[in-house]
Amino acid sequence: VRSRLKRFQEELELSGADLKLVELDNLHLTLRFIGEVRDSIVPTIASKLSTITGNGFRIHLTGTGAFPNMDYPRVVWVGMGEGSNEAAAFHDAVNEALADVVGRETDEFSPHITMARVKSGRNKAKLIQAINKWQEADFGWQDVNSIKLKKSTLTPRGPIYEDIHEVRLG
Repeated sequence: VRSRLKRFQEELELSGADLKLVELDNLHLTLRFIGEVRDSIVPTIASKLSTITGNGFRIHLTGTGAFPNMDYPRVVWVGMGEGSNEAAAFHDAVNEALADVVGRETDEFSPHITMARVKSGRNKAKLIQAINKWQEADFGWQDVNSIKLKKSTLTPRGPIYEDIHEVRLG
């Protein structure tokens, strides 16, 4: 899976678009973006996440696209076929568990792996061509065995992720 994702990123780079690629070690499926919170409520968030139960599952990474759309690509992603219903169910469980602590997320959940962020419109046509070339690509299968609460520290070289808490899935 990683080698295919890397090849896709290399092709994005070859487009000459103004991109910030997500490092391979930082690729992940976001079930819920919480945003900035006070350190004092992190233990409460971890405790609420610990109430979530369920079985691990497999996701099939397939296809590519961009948010908000292909005419105005800001985020380049790899999509998810099988396993997306399970991911959505865990998103709902996380959203519900954290509702009284950080509020409910109201945006529609769209399971994906962010591959790059687009910084400007430079070489947009070539970027769109590269994304479309991989639109039907099969990147493979990945097991999902846990939910992790992550801390993201933004730096000029990109985010540094740190696992704060992990909930193992059965």
